[in-house]
Order: sequence, then structure tokens, then C-alpha cells
Amino acid sequence: MITINYIGLMIIAVSLLGLGAAFWILIQSQKAQKLKQLNNRFEAVLRKRVVSEAYTGSRQTTWQRLRLKASIYAGFEIKNAHLIIIPGIFFFIGLIGYAIFGWLGASLFFGLSVLIIGFVVPYYRLRRKQALIVSQIPIFIDQILRSLSTGRSLESAIRLATDETKPPFRYMLDRIIREADLGADMTDSFTQTAELHDLKELSLIALAMRISNNYGSSPNNMLERVVQMIRQQELARRELAAMTGETRITAWVLGLTPLLLVVYIMMMNPNYINLLLQEDNGKTILITAFTLQGIGTLLLWRMLKSV
Repeated sequence: MITINYIGLMIIAVSLLGLGAAFWILIQSQKAQKLKQLNNRFEAVLRKRVVSEAYTGSRQTTWQRLRLKASIYAGFEIKNAHLIIIPGIFFFIGLIGYAIFGWLGASLFFGLSVLIIGFVVPYYRLRRKQALIVSQIPIFIDQILRSLSTGRSLESAIRLATDETKPPFRYMLDRIIREADLGADMTDSFTQTAELHDLKELSLIALAMRISNNYGSSPNNMLERVVQMIRQQELARRELAAMTGETRITAWVLGLTPLLLVVYIMMMNPNYINLLLQEDNGKTILITAFTLQGIGTLLLWRMLKSV
């Protein structure tokens, strides 16, 4: 009895030791993985490769730059898993349409999901984010000008103004500062970030920095003109949006009405659409209708973008 209890205690002790060793190995592997990720990220920044949706450089391949632009457009960093998950979501929505309305429903559901989820929603999120960043740039420049008036250098003034800037512009500035700390030229970082995020106002800041660095002149006057230009553009943009509000609503109604009518007919009387699918002429009519609808939507979108 004593021997059995002793053996049981030994087994429990060995099990606890094994569990403790496994737990220690897990912790060490996690630390090693984090250290490896940190080193990879550090090397990627030094080589100006794609890091967390914002780093750019001449060594990037076309695929890396397209992936980076897609990440900015989508609003999150696109990883390898997303290349399978996102098309899978669209395909699943198409299967739902096929289960309810057949091939026509699959095409309609798949096309609308790609259009709305893949393009419309990210586009307006990106435009809203860009508008918010542009509205923060004048405040950022004002803080730079106040720092320059106290005798600071331009780079020091930018660093100080970055600490007082709020997101989302703060995230972009933090990445630029990190690149500068790792040896990159701050002017080039501003230029690359402006091109990547399609922000002309940042390129003007980079131009003022380049002129100041190359010729030793004060960037105050140019930065003040940039602030005035941004505020005038913002005022003109708001006035134009108020004047063209009725046109925008009309464009949305004209673009969505045919699609909503098709969805309504398919829900109320699916056989009505099936009659067209059973005839060759009906299929031709449907294909022509969807093609014209796509062309009309594209034209309306271009018209809205122009105003």
C-alpha cells in the first residue's frame, strides 16, 4: 500500500515537472517568436520594405506595392489569409443567392457584395479618413510654426508637433518619425507617405522641408501659404457639396432603382425572371440590361467624383 502510494506520488511529481517544463518551453518559444518578429520588423524598416501598411521603398516589388495600396484602401493590413477569406465571403454570398433565386440570384448577390463591400464602403471610409487628416494638417502646421518661432529646427518642430497631433494623422506621423529614427530621410518619408495615401498636402510639407534643407531658407512663409490654401479648399469643398447635394441624391436614386426593382421582382415573383432565363432572347436581354446598368453606374460614379 505504501509502495503504491509512493509510486502514485512519483507519477504526480513527474507529471507536474513535465507540465512545468512544457509551460516553460511555451513561454520561451513565445518570447523567441516575439523577438524574431521584432527583428524582422526592424530589418524590414531598415530595408524600406512593406511594414504595417505604411512603409515604402525602392526595393518593393509590384505585388508588395499593390498589396500595400489595397491595405490602405481596405483600412486594415491584408495578410495571406485574407486573400482566401475575402473571396470566400463573396463566394458564400453568391451561394446564398443561388440557393434562393438560382444563377441569376447568385450573379446578383455576388456582384452586389463585391461592389458594396469590396469597393463602395472602403472607398467612402478612405475618403472620410483622408478628409479628417486634411482637416488636421493646418493645426499640425500651426504647431510647427509656433515651434519654429521659438528657435527650434524644422525636424525638431515636426517631432514636437507630432506629440500633440491626434489620430488618425498621428499614426502616419509616428511611422514617419520611426523611419527617421532608423536612418531614413524625413523629407523622403513625407513624400512617399503623401504619394501612398494620395495626400497632396503632405507633399507640400515635404517640398517646404526640401527647400529649407537644400537652400537654407525659412519654411515659415511657405507653410503659412499651405495652411491658407488648405482652409480655402475646405471651404470651397463644403460650398460645392451643399450646392450639388440634390444632384448627388438624384444620382444615387438613378443608380439603385433598377437593382432594387430586380430584387423586388425576384422576391415577389421569381417565375417572372425564370421565363427570361428559359429563352435565349431573355438571357440576351438580361445580360444587356446588367451591362448597361454597370456602365451607367460607372458614369454616375465618375460624375459624382468630379463634383
